[in-house]
Amino acid sequence: MNAEQFNALHPVGTPVIAYPGCRPEDCPNDERLVTRTRSKAEVLGGHTDVVWVDGHSACIALSHVDVVSEDVWKAAKEADDLAAAVASKAKAAEDAADCRRRIYVDGKGDGWIDLSIDPETGERELTGITNPWKIASAEDVRNDTGGLTEIGRCW
Repeated sequence: MNAEQFNALHPVGTPVIAYPGCRPEDCPNDERLVTRTRSKAEVLGGHTDVVWVDGHSACIALSHVDVVSEDVWKAAKEADDLAAAVASKAKAAEDAADCRRRIYVDGKGDGWIDLSIDPETGERELTGITNPWKIASAEDVRNDTGGLTEIGRCW
């Protein structure tokens, strides 16, 4: 289906399942987006019919977009939400069992390593890598510097 045909049948906001990389028959584990179109389809570079979808920054070839009914879209969205919740719980359990120290970079580019976890609050206590006498909670570092990103773990 080309862009003109797609636009004649499907308005902006149409529920779709989109595959930014490979279609599932080619790469079963590649990314799948349960989303809606956010633009009319168009021809990109004079050769590829594409459309933009919610939740993805690049256009996706129409050959990688499946239009679905509202019922199928809702069921797929619920399945994705459930899978994300299960994965989040599994990651939290995995993190809790991982005894390595976390290494962080704050919003100003300074390095931090965790010292301990407060048993009452669960908050991590950090020390500066370049200034080991500087000790702060992860929340305080995040608030004071505008961010805190884990970059690795060590024993």
